[in-house]
Amino acid sequence: MRCFILALLVANPFAAFGQSVSIKGGNVLFKAKDGSTVQITSSGLDSDPSLSANEKLVVFVRRTLSSKIFTGAGLLDTNELWVADTTGTGANARRVLAGHSVEGKSDDLPLAGFSSPAFSPDASRVYFLAQIAATSQHVYLLELKSGQVRFLCRGIGFEVLNSGDDSGYLIVFKDIPRVMPGHVFRYWLLDRDGKEVGEIGDENDLRNFKSRRF
Repeated sequence: MRCFILALLVANPFAAFGQSVSIKGGNVLFKAKDGSTVQITSSGLDSDPSLSANEKLVVFVRRTLSSKIFTGAGLLDTNELWVADTTGTGANARRVLAGHSVEGKSDDLPLAGFSSPAFSPDASRVYFLAQIAATSQHVYLLELKSGQVRFLCRGIGFEVLNSGDDSGYLIVFKDIPRVMPGHVFRYWLLDRDGKEVGEIGDENDLRNFKSRRF
């Protein structure tokens, strides 16, 4: 998992330089190229901020202390996804998704425990993780215009590619259940709609894939 995080930092230079977003005291901060910092939110409940490719928007997770949902991973904060303009001071922040439980015998899964939201290159979509099972997280896609949410796959991490021929594609560290007890973890390339393009492989294969691409 550590290698996957390092790979994301290598692929995204703005994670360390230039404009960036961070969290202080549960609030989202935006650092401009000139070094100035703007506080985007003031709820004290926010985490996991991520910039859009044009750096004009930020998506983040907001905790919901008074609202809980029972999932396969236990009792979790319902959680919400929010989007805000980095040029403002949070007044234009809007909730784009709230977690929810399921009613009766529905085949749907509860949606809660959000983390790691990231925009598509055109900022029309947000990909995110949801912790709804005891042994794995799930990767979801949110269409911002319609509000539609779609399950993509089981996984514990992902990266959205923002340039090149594969712009908009995802690299997902997928959790592949086995017939026998246990799990297999492999990196896969998914297209913009979350359909499998092909298996990348293990960490060495991922480094080779990135070295050829970047």
